[in-house]
Amino acid sequence: MVKRKLVERPYANGKMTKAAFFGMIRSALRRVKWTPKYEALADAKRKLKLKKGNQRFEYKCNICKKWFKGSEVQVDHIIPCGSLKDWEDLVGFAKKLYCDAELLQVVCKPCHQKITNEERIKNKQNNKK
Repeated sequence: MVKRKLVERPYANGKMTKAAFFGMIRSALRRVKWTPKYEALADAKRKLKLKKGNQRFEYKCNICKKWFKGSEVQVDHIIPCGSLKDWEDLVGFAKKLYCDAELLQVVCKPCHQKITNEERIKNKQNNKK
């Protein structure tokens, strides 16, 4: 049987690891209703007329330039927010996270996933150096 290495749990009275704690902080910061996010969405929106007089909207992806339903798009930071793994990262992360609408873009989910994957590969390569 392989022995598991005990992970230090310095937060929440010994119940949370450092990674779990900063993951919780990052998640809480991302849930804040940030007005520029909605400005970016409004700039990428157009009306879509449906039958029965219903009116909905669709959004243009800044990458592939196709139109998508609201549930199929996400708001992405043009300049990545970076990581939040320690207290020293907090100020830089928050400054990048809470940016103006000009530094945000609306992208479809497939394009956003592609961007995210490319950033992760780039970060892994930089961490190896």
